Amino acid sequence: MSRVESKSGGQGNVEERTVVKTFKAVTRKEGAGFTIHRPIGDSEMSTATTDPFLMLDELGPVTYGKGEFEGAPWHPHRGIDTVMYLKEGQGDHQDSTGNKGSLYAGDCQWMTAGSGIIHDEGRNHPGGKLHGFQMWINLPKKHKWIDPAYRTIRSKEKPHYTNKDGSVQANIIAGTVGDVKAKIQPVVPIQYIEFMLEANASYTHNIPKEMETCIVYVYEGEGTFTSKEVKAERTSTLLFSEV
Repeated sequence: MSRVESKSGGQGNVEERTVVKTFKAVTRKEGAGFTIHRPIGDSEMSTATTDPFLMLDELGPVTYGKGEFEGAPWHPHRGIDTVMYLKEGQGDHQDSTGNKGSLYAGDCQWMTAGSGIIHDEGRNHPGGKLHGFQMWINLPKKHKWIDPAYRTIRSKEKPHYTNKDGSVQANIIAGTVGDVKAKIQPVVPIQYIEFMLEANASYTHNIPKEMETCIVYVYEGEGTFTSKEVKAERTSTLLFSEV
């Protein structure tokens, strides 16, 4: 078991964020019928509460035979960023603007839908374990009609944080951990970070005070959060207070 704390504020004015709600992610079918866990974007929390985060889905981990996974066939997006983080597996994608490519284990694809795009993703999985996350981020009104855009961060390019004894590690998709910054600078300033702690390790993460929404999803293992040691395990979702 590990422990994580979230704090906000500038130097000399740091406040601990408390856990105000905890629940298990819902399970449902998506795309061509695959099963996902959804911690953000269902009835447990309103959009007003989670904004700018509209949805977070976890696919797997699950093992498919070759050709069994049909992905998410052609579907539209507009006015949001969609972020695909592939932990394990492989899949192809294409869209209505002519972009196409493949994602491999550890890759991250950041797509700004902007004025609108039609997307097809997850095709041609060769078989084996598949595990990934998709996040939807709300764009401000003035940016909802910007041109669609892509940015792919390969696994070897993704910024990574490790503490001195190696007991705490983080993959940084957006935001900053310690002195390590993400490659992506999104339209909406957010932090999207995957923390991995060894048993009995602890870590305190500082969040800029202007980032009011703080949500943690546990996809593996168990741990405690804040000085009150709120327990969480696989598929637990924690909503933290604003400061």
